[in-house]
Amino acid sequence: MSSEIEDSKKSHLSDKDYNSKVILQMTGIISQDPNDCQAYVMRGNHYLDANKLQEAISDFSKAIQLDPTDPIILNNRGVAYRRTEHGEKAISDFNEAISIKPDYREAYNNRGMVRADNYEYKVAIADFTKAIKIDSNYWYAYNNRAMSRWALGDRKGAEADYKVVSTFMSR
Repeated sequence: MSSEIEDSKKSHLSDKDYNSKVILQMTGIISQDPNDCQAYVMRGNHYLDANKLQEAISDFSKAIQLDPTDPIILNNRGVAYRRTEHGEKAISDFNEAISIKPDYREAYNNRGMVRADNYEYKVAIADFTKAIKIDSNYWYAYNNRAMSRWALGDRKGAEADYKVVSTFMSR
């Protein structure tokens, strides 16, 4: 019974409250060890979730200084840059993540999203296709490729991709 009460308390935590709690915990860890790369990454992720984009970029930048070889940190900072409408910086981070890990599907997908934001649908489609070649079950890349195909007037290609997405959604 006591675990049920404890679980019910957890369910009342909003995402905002949870993000704030983790941000505070990571801030405490960072104050004790300013070189804790993972604390910066975790705090940056929660800033990103809380839509505190400049704070997220700052934390990811510090984490990249501490570990410039981690493609996930570069990808996450690229996501934050995209959301602040700094597409060139985002693409630079995605390119760097891909150079470190050439089979990083999320970086290809995210780079494609920036390119689609810039109406560069053909190169966006190439990125989404690369993500799909890396992981044929990556439904999100199919969905993004479908939207770019649709924007280019390739209705059959878009419909084919949406059909694949629907098979993943019905599983």
